[in-house]
Amino acid sequence: MKTLLIAFAIFLPICALAAPDEAVVREMAAQTKLSPQEIRANYDACDSGVTLTMKICGSYRWIAQDLRLNRIYRQSMAQAKERGYDKTLVKAQRAWLGYRDAACSYEGEMGAGGGSEEGLCVLSCKEDLTKERADHLEKSL
Repeated sequence: MKTLLIAFAIFLPICALAAPDEAVVREMAAQTKLSPQEIRANYDACDSGVTLTMKICGSYRWIAQDLRLNRIYRQSMAQAKERGYDKTLVKAQRAWLGYRDAACSYEGEMGAGGGSEEGLCVLSCKEDLTKERADHLEKSL
């Protein structure tokens, strides 16, 4: 009985881990040279201490937010078309994308100074700013 309880205590947390979002896995595989298996194996390895797996995890998190933003943007665009301000929304979104990319490039250079952590800084920045933008658009729906 004691062995069963120990086994249960060890394996329950493993079973409780959420599986990766397959839409994110597909999009990430399409954008990178990574296989879906590599993505699934490392999507939550942000604290692994291994740069490659940390970049996979960072990319996964950013792409998850990017897909969310795209979904909310489509909803916002439908609303904007109904109200006649769709061209303004397109202009604002394009400007925001330029800002995000420039701000995150700066943050990566500043935060890592061109080292191997630069990509991680950029991904973290893109995740944060994309989440903020999605939250902002979602509030206006």
